[in-house]
Amino acid sequence: MIFFFRDTLGIGPASSTFTAVFFAVALLLMVPTNLFLRFYSPNPVLFNLGVGFLLLSVYYFIFFNNMGMGVTDIGNYAYIFAFLLLLLSIPSDVKDTLVPVLFIFSLFSNLTLVYSLMTDPSWTLGMRAAVSFSNEGAQAGGNPHITARNGIICLLTAMVLVPQYKSIFAKLFFYFSVLFSLAVIVLSLAKSSYLGVGLMLGLYVFYNFRLTNIFSAVGSFFSFKNILLMVLVFLGISYFLSQYGGVLDNLLNYWDIFEGRIMDVIFTSFGVKLSDTADIDASAMGRVSGFGTFLDTLYSRDVFLGRGYKSGFLDVPILEALVNHGILGFLFFNGFNFFLFIYSIQEIKRNTTPLSTFLAYFFISLIVLLISGGRPYDISYWFPYAVMIRFLGIDYFYKLARRPAQGRLTAAGSQPSNY
Repeated sequence: MIFFFRDTLGIGPASSTFTAVFFAVALLLMVPTNLFLRFYSPNPVLFNLGVGFLLLSVYYFIFFNNMGMGVTDIGNYAYIFAFLLLLLSIPSDVKDTLVPVLFIFSLFSNLTLVYSLMTDPSWTLGMRAAVSFSNEGAQAGGNPHITARNGIICLLTAMVLVPQYKSIFAKLFFYFSVLFSLAVIVLSLAKSSYLGVGLMLGLYVFYNFRLTNIFSAVGSFFSFKNILLMVLVFLGISYFLSQYGGVLDNLLNYWDIFEGRIMDVIFTSFGVKLSDTADIDASAMGRVSGFGTFLDTLYSRDVFLGRGYKSGFLDVPILEALVNHGILGFLFFNGFNFFLFIYSIQEIKRNTTPLSTFLAYFFISLIVLLISGGRPYDISYWFPYAVMIRFLGIDYFYKLARRPAQGRLTAAGSQPSNY
């Protein structure tokens, strides 16, 4: 949304100043009336490990920093801690409204992306879909990873909301949003998001499909409502393809491009040339050299304390935590992500609340990025991390989900103050 208003509509300065102001306004809108008066318990394990790593990195930023005191770094830490503090002041009841809000905003962002592409004379089918930055010297073509991540958010929230609505028109709208989001992810050509969607789908099938479930699903499929729904979806897709016949060809072309890039990555990383057209991938080569830096650090005295704040850019966050912050940073950051994975798997099996289920699958989609892009301090990681610390793996949600409906209604007004 920031890029749409700033770069497409030209509202505000085309710089990080507009982004900072946008974030500040969003945080102000989050301020509750009970700020500093009541705090709700987050996941204690995630909170201790996550805040522990953040405080460690702040210490390195102040006392073990050869890169200088950047205003952007100070602002990032301020926003991360402010966001986490405000989340701790938000009651757990927000779980009932946050997923629909996320769906609406992510769908709106998908629509603004389409508008931006249609009004961008430099963009054509076959290019990566992203809002082009308008500031001088900016990355050409925008950032497709943000496009893909927003598509994943819209896809997940739509899928989580489908079972909550009985109206066939509501279900059709959500299924359309899923297909629309998949198209956005495909157009982004972000390899990490493709693999993330594959991981989410694999875990969903593994934990939700048993032989008995398949038989019951087949039986329920032949209900009148489901058959009508599938017929409408099929007719809608058929009509769309008949009117825009080149869309399918373009999607297949995107798949060929993705397949070629995957072959390039495999060739660059392992030296195995699986196709005649495979070539060196520059980004993958950077990560390969970064792995060499990790090994050099691992077998040196730097392994204990690290080389200092942002001293090495590996584009692999789980390894950069050790290179820059030593064993302690490695244990805090990777321990945090390990327990996030454990809680995500538990939630995928339990399906306690729509918000927890969404966060669990969303973290699974981020796993690929942890080994393929970004830095362990990036705000693009820590904003979602903060929400996961507050709402993922909360025992209260699990206990509430297991209570009978009547008991749940009785307990709704007597929620313990520490939750």
